[in-house]
Amino acid sequence: MNNYLQQILTYFRNLTLNASGVSRDLYQLLQDKDISRALDMLQNRDDEVDQAIKEYNPQTHDVMKRPNKFRKGDDPYITEKLPRTRARYINDIELFFLLGNPIEWKKEEGDDEAFSLFTDFLEEQHFNSRIRQAKRLAGAETESTLIAHIYRDDDTGERRVKLNVLARSKGYRLRPLFDTIGNMTAFAYGYVTKEHGRSIQHWDFQTPKILAYCRKAQIGWEVEIYPNPTGKINVIYFQQPKAWDGAEARINREEMLDSKTGDTNNYFSDPIAAATADVIQTMTDPNKPGKLIQLTGEKSRFEYVNPPQASQTRDAEKSDLSKSILFDTYTPDFDTEAMRGFGTLSGVAIRNAFILGYIKRDNRKEIYDELVGRFRNIVIAILAYEHPDKRKALESLKIKFEFAEPFADDKQAKWQSIASLYQAGLISLETAVTMLSLTDAPEEEIARLLAASAQKQQQGQQPSANKEDNPAQPPVNIPREPISA
Repeated sequence: MNNYLQQILTYFRNLTLNASGVSRDLYQLLQDKDISRALDMLQNRDDEVDQAIKEYNPQTHDVMKRPNKFRKGDDPYITEKLPRTRARYINDIELFFLLGNPIEWKKEEGDDEAFSLFTDFLEEQHFNSRIRQAKRLAGAETESTLIAHIYRDDDTGERRVKLNVLARSKGYRLRPLFDTIGNMTAFAYGYVTKEHGRSIQHWDFQTPKILAYCRKAQIGWEVEIYPNPTGKINVIYFQQPKAWDGAEARINREEMLDSKTGDTNNYFSDPIAAATADVIQTMTDPNKPGKLIQLTGEKSRFEYVNPPQASQTRDAEKSDLSKSILFDTYTPDFDTEAMRGFGTLSGVAIRNAFILGYIKRDNRKEIYDELVGRFRNIVIAILAYEHPDKRKALESLKIKFEFAEPFADDKQAKWQSIASLYQAGLISLETAVTMLSLTDAPEEEIARLLAASAQKQQQGQQPSANKEDNPAQPPVNIPREPISA
């Protein structure tokens, strides 16, 4: 009862403060349990997101609203409604070019054991699949979030972390807050749970200093505030234009043309005959097959009506729409006919053939390069929280990353080039091992290679420059993916 009265007092206190125009920051609003006013401070993009989801889902396209045709004395004709999944295709091709292969991580400075903790965390949390999911949702809805939930295991009391992807289509509303120079200063996400048959609204807030968990009560809100153990907002907020941005009108036009063509085909799917009146009179039962049709005069006529042939103008428009939708969205055409013969092309030739995809990939890297860099820093802060004894080694790590080439042939060519440079004495063993990225512990790998070379020298076997004896040369049957040590 006391808690209920306190909720009422808090509710009316917030009304008074808001009416008087008192200025309160986000933390004060959360302490005051004034969640509605706190949410007003954050960015709300629900309208843009809902519109993108509508365009991404074929069942909510405008073509699905085509009216049926009512016929006098007969059932209405159900018009064809033929939406296409153009948006999904364009979005998946964009995803393929950016994250078709996993991001490559390289240690530039720091401890190998600390770097192994980093790569193990990525593997345990299924980072590659999580970021692909977040990227696909961002391309479809214009925003998504990769969040690290930090908690303690109820049974063991150990510190735990779980990566999760949040988006509007998954039941979450996202609310970032940025300062005037673009730094994220707070983030909140809303969701609904079912408790005892009731729908309960939640909003969880994060700032570098606090984690706040807010639950809607019968009157007002229940708020729990905790210190943020990492000192960072444990969220990567993805925001980008729709993958098909700029092609909405053409996609809609293409669907309308296809549907109208379908109506025409339906209308002429059953044979339609034209006959003069004297011929029709001789057909006592036109429904019976095999009847003889008698023509009684010179002007008697009986013939089938053929469907109208597609005009050159309509065919040209359909072809132009198909090409322009892909071209305007920088999307290569992976049609079966277009792909024939590509298996024999070199990596450079493939890149030239799919230059549109690479242009869009570079455009998206302007967004995702910064976000992945921020994620790297968050992971290091989380690992320092989970492994306080390794904090110094983790914080001294310098990790570089690259978006991998979408086509694997380029990776093999890269390995061969590195091996050739080492054999020619243009790069050191340390540089070669680091550039190959075949191990998460390059320093240990270099030590093993040097030890093996020294052992050969002791046995009187001079290291050979041949491919079979050179430890930096990848094997002949080189794997298509890096092998972790």
